[in-house]
Amino acid sequence: MIWLLVTGSAALGGPAQTIQLQCGKALQQPLCDALAGALSQRFPGAEMSAADGQAGPADLTLRYVAQSRAADWISGYLEWQHRDGRTGQGPAIEQSVMDGQLTADSIADFAGHLVGQTKFPL
Repeated sequence: MIWLLVTGSAALGGPAQTIQLQCGKALQQPLCDALAGALSQRFPGAEMSAADGQAGPADLTLRYVAQSRAADWISGYLEWQHRDGRTGQGPAIEQSVMDGQLTADSIADFAGHLVGQTKFPL
């Protein structure tokens, strides 16, 4: 389970927004870092923080849902919940390598696709 806290700015089209991402023990740190980086690119100028447990209310809460994981394969999607109770999820994304194991670059590419393909209600 992953959640990330992003505090937005007026550049997001309104008052500051908060997005929460929690990185649990089941999720490896490289994927958590990659998701944080991808969210920073999607929401430039946002203030980022990550937490291991539940935190206070946020405008948007994100959770990574793993479907499959191996040394050379990863698949999953992002679920979100808006402060007003709306929920949703992005499409399932798969990433694999044929000639070795997943690397930090391939995990960052996977995270970028997850964030890029998920429609957030902000």
